[in-house]
Amino acid sequence: MLKRSYADSYYLLGEGSQKSIEAAGIFKSRKLSEGEISLIKIPKVQKGLVVSTFERDLAFASDLPVKQHLKEYEILVQNKYVGLNHVDWKSKKYRFNIYSFPWINGRESSGIVIRRGSKVDTQKFPISAEVFLASTSYRDLETSTFQEYTVFDSRLVWKLPQYRLPNGRLHKRFDLEFAAGVGVGLVTAGSAISSLVDLSLRDQADHQKLGNIVIWGGSSSVGLYVIQLAKASKMFEKIVVVSASKHKEYLLELGASCIIDRHQSEEEILDDILSHCPEGIDFGIDVISKETATLLTKILQNNNENVKKLVCIVGVPQIATELFEKNSKSKFIIETVNIKRFHEDVAFGSWFVNYTSRLFETGQLKPITALKIFKSLDNFGEGIKSGLKELEERGASAEKFVVSL
Repeated sequence: MLKRSYADSYYLLGEGSQKSIEAAGIFKSRKLSEGEISLIKIPKVQKGLVVSTFERDLAFASDLPVKQHLKEYEILVQNKYVGLNHVDWKSKKYRFNIYSFPWINGRESSGIVIRRGSKVDTQKFPISAEVFLASTSYRDLETSTFQEYTVFDSRLVWKLPQYRLPNGRLHKRFDLEFAAGVGVGLVTAGSAISSLVDLSLRDQADHQKLGNIVIWGGSSSVGLYVIQLAKASKMFEKIVVVSASKHKEYLLELGASCIIDRHQSEEEILDDILSHCPEGIDFGIDVISKETATLLTKILQNNNENVKKLVCIVGVPQIATELFEKNSKSKFIIETVNIKRFHEDVAFGSWFVNYTSRLFETGQLKPITALKIFKSLDNFGEGIKSGLKELEERGASAEKFVVSL
C-alpha cells in the first residue's frame, strides 16, 4: 500500500509486500537517454550538509569539492536519495567519528553513475546506471553521502537488481528510493552473519544445518537483513527473533521461524525461547544493547554442549563467571562486528556484493518495505535535518528513513 502526503515534507510508504515496492512507479528516477549521456558535465563544487562545529546545527555548504580525477576502480555517483542512520546524529551529539571541520556525514545512498575510473567494468556500470552503496570508510569524506556526489570503489557498489518477465523483458525488483536505505543495514548484517558461518557454503548441497539462532532486535534495519541472510544461508534449523509482536507477520514473511515479544519479562522471554527450541540455542546476534547481549548469553548457555557464538553489534556484555553453570561444557565465543572489513578487504566486500545481488535478483532478499521519504524541496539538506530529528526523537521500527535530494 502506498500512502503519499504532499502537504508535508515527506512521502510515507507503508509496510507491505514486495509487489508494493515494485509498483511504486511514481517515485521512479528519470534515466538519461543515450543522447544525453555526452552532455553530462561534472561540476567542480557541490552542495552538501556539513558539521561545522559540535555546538551548531548542521549547516548548508555550496562549495564542497567534487573529485575530478578518479582512481582506476572508482565511480562518481550523483546521489538521488540518501538513507539515514542513527550514527548520523549520534556522531555529532556524542562527538565521535568526526575528525575535522567541516565534516560530512551520510553512510548510504542511491543514484546514477556519471563518471568511471579506467578499470571500472563498463558493461556492469554504463554511464547512467542506477546503483546504491554503503560507505563504510567514514574517514574519507569523498565517500560520504550528505552531498550531491559520492565517490566509491565500483567493486563494492550494487546495481539495482532486475528479473526477467515472462515476455523476456527485464524489470527492476525495486527502485532508487528503496535502494537508498539498504547499504548500512545489509553490510552490518552480512558482517555479523559472516562472523558465525561461512556464507559461501550455502550452495553446497551436502552442508549440514548448524543449529538454532536467536536474533535480538529483529525489527531494526540491521535485524531485518540478518533474518533474511540467515534464512537464505540455509544453515540454521530455527531462526528465533526477539522483537515487538506488532511486526510478527512481516518478520515471519522475511524468514523468522518464530517471534518472541520483547516486551515480556526476562524470565518469560527465556521460557518462550526454550519452549520453541528445547534442544537449545547455538548462535546469537544482538542488535540492541549490552543489556540485551547479556540476556542472550544466558539464553545461549542453556541446554546443549555445543560451541556457542554470540555477535554483538552495539556493545559487548560484562560477563560474570557465575553467569554460567558450573558443570557446563559449552565453549563461548563473543565477537563484535567489524563493518570496515567491507572496504578494507575488497575480496570479501566484492564477494558480498555479488552474493547479495544474486539474492536480490531471485527475490530471496528484499529491501525494507516501510519507507518514509523526506523531501528537501528547494533547500538542500532540509529533508536530512528533518529526518535525523525524527529518527532521534521517535526512532524507526521495521521502517527506513530516506531523503530525496
